[in-house]
Amino acid sequence: MDGFSVVKTRSISRRQFLQAAGLTTAAAGAAGLAGYFGIWQPAQGEPLPHHPPFAEPLARWRLTTAPILVLLPDEGVLSFGLYLAELLCLEGVNAFRVARWAELGPGALEAHALVVLVPGPLGTAAVERLTAYVAGGGRLMALRPEAALAEVLGVEPAGGALTDGYLHRASGQALAQGLPAVSLQYHGPADRYRLAGAQAVAWLGDRAAPTEAPAVAIHTFGRGRAVLWAYDLAHSVALTRQGNPEWANQERDGREGLRAQDMFVGWMDLDRLAVPQADEQLRLLTRLLTELLAEALPLPRLGYFPGAAPGVLVATGDSHQNPAAVIETVLQRLEQRGGRLTVYYAPELSSNWRRAVRRGRSELSELPGVRETLNNPTAAPTAGHIQSWQGRGHEFGVHPYVEEGLEAGWQTYWREFTGLGYGPLSPTTRTHRILWTGWVETALVQAAYGIRMNLDYYHNGPAFQKPDGEWVFGHYTGSGLPAKFVDAAGRVVNTYQQLTQLVDEHLLTVPWGGGWPGLSPDEAVAVSRRLMDESLAGAHGALAAQFHVDPFLFGGQYAADAGRWLDGTLDAAAERGLPIWTAQDWLNFTELRHDAGFTDLRWEAAANTLTFQLEAEAAPGLELAVMVPQAHGRLRLDRLEVDGAAVTTGVRSVGGVAYGWAALAAGPHQVTARYAA
Repeated sequence: MDGFSVVKTRSISRRQFLQAAGLTTAAAGAAGLAGYFGIWQPAQGEPLPHHPPFAEPLARWRLTTAPILVLLPDEGVLSFGLYLAELLCLEGVNAFRVARWAELGPGALEAHALVVLVPGPLGTAAVERLTAYVAGGGRLMALRPEAALAEVLGVEPAGGALTDGYLHRASGQALAQGLPAVSLQYHGPADRYRLAGAQAVAWLGDRAAPTEAPAVAIHTFGRGRAVLWAYDLAHSVALTRQGNPEWANQERDGREGLRAQDMFVGWMDLDRLAVPQADEQLRLLTRLLTELLAEALPLPRLGYFPGAAPGVLVATGDSHQNPAAVIETVLQRLEQRGGRLTVYYAPELSSNWRRAVRRGRSELSELPGVRETLNNPTAAPTAGHIQSWQGRGHEFGVHPYVEEGLEAGWQTYWREFTGLGYGPLSPTTRTHRILWTGWVETALVQAAYGIRMNLDYYHNGPAFQKPDGEWVFGHYTGSGLPAKFVDAAGRVVNTYQQLTQLVDEHLLTVPWGGGWPGLSPDEAVAVSRRLMDESLAGAHGALAAQFHVDPFLFGGQYAADAGRWLDGTLDAAAERGLPIWTAQDWLNFTELRHDAGFTDLRWEAAANTLTFQLEAEAAPGLELAVMVPQAHGRLRLDRLEVDGAAVTTGVRSVGGVAYGWAALAAGPHQVTARYAA
């Protein structure tokens, strides 16, 4: 919830709204005594946790048999190389090794079919080593490399750089056909080059027109091939997804309160919101990796979504001190459509004594013979309610207020939430009013509390209106997919960023105001349907929705409008085959997919056969989609076998590449892809 201003036909204050939303009755005396004598200490809250805020590289990234080597500069050099590895996992290209120059012995480059070079200083020996590697038949992808590699890359330095420009696909270039027709934003500097034998895949330019400087180019050098990216793709994606770090803690959208979206006003191109710009550039990266490896093997990858699902709707609903009965009515609407909901709950703050009374009453209310006596339709949720909801597949997480400070807010709501018996804390969250501190400080604090997915990047307010008055919808972070945060030093944060694209308080008038575009419920449903259709047509985004519980407490037209949009959005998802998941469901799948890997890849040219091992944790009820290119040179995929048995396959196009795919139960599998002329 982002603010409060309207209820019924008159304005109310935030305090009045919360009083109305948090109607309670006094606890029974017996419950109070039980609370005092029995659970006084637990009611103070569990000890504050501290989890490592930064992510450790996966152990499998140290393997030496992977076809791709991500080559980082040595320690002490600012690099977004580990973030690039995270982005490869986002793309499902989980068959790579990560190493630094100092770790490479003789012949180490030649042990890999492809080297991805992260920006960093190169000495003469390193340049000579890479030159010899490519000339001898190796494949190189270089992200904003030093000019000393220009000859290998088939370009000549033209001097200067074009900062915060646009990417234009090269007409007639087959490798660029997967890119959208519109220009795409990149952030950071891009070095200017002239072609000197290379072929442009995309050009640098401004919003309207390209220049003659390549943004991406491919070149044959000796017996090998090399690709140039004129800018640091990983750093650009971080800036696109997380906003301009120089604008952190600045008020830029004209509304009270600092939010993540303040860092995007003047940073995002409102005409490009329907296009996930960062994701599209990563899909080009994957297409070029596939092209460079074409003579070595068909490159497998994991699909973005579970099994055969073409996408996913992540259903969440913030709830501000709402009674359990009201929450229950919303959960039932989800269940009627086969869905599950994340409830982000802001409990009423209280003293240790009062909290103990509430918890004691809560526990007594679960006892036979007492439940009916203490039952009250306006009562807050009990631990028993939450256990029941969780047993039905829903998620119940904390919705902290941080107006008094980020650390203070989390400590206060952690103690209240756990002191009421609502713990253990769910691993996903959204902050009240989506307030945000710094570039990644909020994510770091949340990671220390064990939060592994954040939904504070949130589509709401006048920042999404163009100068001509048109309202735009889509992916203002340039992505519809979850990726871990990264700080300004290139350290990966152990929390995923998931954009919330569909927000009721933006689309509709709610009791506290909102309704910026002035849409009717049917028009708001049309926005939901359009974003789903764009995702299915190639945007490939997970759509997160905010269905506040609060309007259902107020009833009347507010509840009717909220219910109509809720039901219409859920129905649209079901019609399109999108699972309706909680944020925790989506996190569980995201972590499973991220940590899975392809090992022991072998291409047997004589038999036209690719074999590999899928290493993945067993996770009951979850499926991964394994994809292999439909074409490999003149060969076509003939059959896919899993654990020795042929499986049914489908065909999907991602980034201009057609893939054969099959849904596999989560767990380890031996996969064989057989090709034929």
